[in-house]
Amino acid sequence: MSSRFGAGNSGFSAEMKLLLLCCRCCIENSSEEITRYISSQSFDWPIFVALVATHRMFPMVHQILKKSGTAIPVPVLHEIADNASKNLKRMMNLAGELNALHQLLGTNNITFISMKGPLMVHQLYGSYSCRQTRDLDILVEEADINAAISVLSGAGYHLIDGYFCRHPEKRTLYLKRENHVRFRHPHKMIFLELHWTVSKYFTTIETAALFDHKTQIVVHGRIFNTFSMHDYFIVLATHGIYHRYELLFWLYDIGHLMSMPEINRNELLATAEKFNCTTSVNVSLALAHSLFNLRETGDFRQLKKLTTKEQFIYNQCVDTITGTGAVNPASRFSRFINTVRQRFSSQIYLMLMTDDRASKKRVLVNTLIKPYVWEDSAKIPHNNLVYLVLTQVKWMKFILSGRMNKLGKIRKK
Repeated sequence: MSSRFGAGNSGFSAEMKLLLLCCRCCIENSSEEITRYISSQSFDWPIFVALVATHRMFPMVHQILKKSGTAIPVPVLHEIADNASKNLKRMMNLAGELNALHQLLGTNNITFISMKGPLMVHQLYGSYSCRQTRDLDILVEEADINAAISVLSGAGYHLIDGYFCRHPEKRTLYLKRENHVRFRHPHKMIFLELHWTVSKYFTTIETAALFDHKTQIVVHGRIFNTFSMHDYFIVLATHGIYHRYELLFWLYDIGHLMSMPEINRNELLATAEKFNCTTSVNVSLALAHSLFNLRETGDFRQLKKLTTKEQFIYNQCVDTITGTGAVNPASRFSRFINTVRQRFSSQIYLMLMTDDRASKKRVLVNTLIKPYVWEDSAKIPHNNLVYLVLTQVKWMKFILSGRMNKLGKIRKK
């Protein structure tokens, strides 16, 4: 079905349409259309299961298909149910670790906000069984970064992004280039991201403001800091737009929030304007409405027409979701040209997704800061200008050698 924002989901495969329909039926708490659609189409079920896995939608798909009572092959249902069960166990494990972190950081007087992860699932969905997540994310104020790193390291977490502590003289650059550092606990097999801001590009979403507006919820007898619903919408929308909603479960969160009575459209748009991320919110609303084919009800009955810039962002997200334009050139020269083209296109996208000058400036500055091109044993120039120039030289060498992919990741030798 087409929409006023674009082609809707009309160009998608039958398997992707079924996944999108599952999203809609879960959001609107109805399964009748699932039954009718499955009975009227033929599906490549391995492709459907692969899509569900890619977009991390096993819990939601399991719930809605279980209700629909349709003639889905039993092995497919068992595979989906098995993955949903594994996810629930994983979520319970993460929730237990979040409880331990609550005590650990609290004992050391480090205040944090739990982002995404099991607490968000509990806050938005009411049950750990409703959504997938793989790691823990916590937000601290910049002044607490060193203390938090020390406490987490002492608790057995290994810092993955070692450059952050290895070159403290470049900390001011790293704080601009990234918004978090990653940890892994080798025994518990848990990944954790320590954030000092929710976005490295949307500079006006200040951590201090989020802490000022934070709310608290009680889970398992502990009081956790979390975002207010409207702030959460902003955080999720900007995160999703940055990643072009590559994974549908990010967009599903947006659709779910749109259905919640706690979300007021006027207040949401006012919050988006305050944080200078109106483009992200408008495009996120349009994507969820169009791709999930949501009914126009409540506060979101009349969504505004997208501007030319917003329509470009919208189309880029749809292309990413569908995989349109993905290429894998054979020759090294072709890969080099493709990588440069993709990186340039990415910079244009980042500039357009942001609404204020400070954020656009951050996009340009971050283009120059690439800590990942420096080897662990490399001697880092003390002068920042020299460091930035040599960084670009190293970056070009990685591109010319074919070790840099279009996402900016370096392939190991």
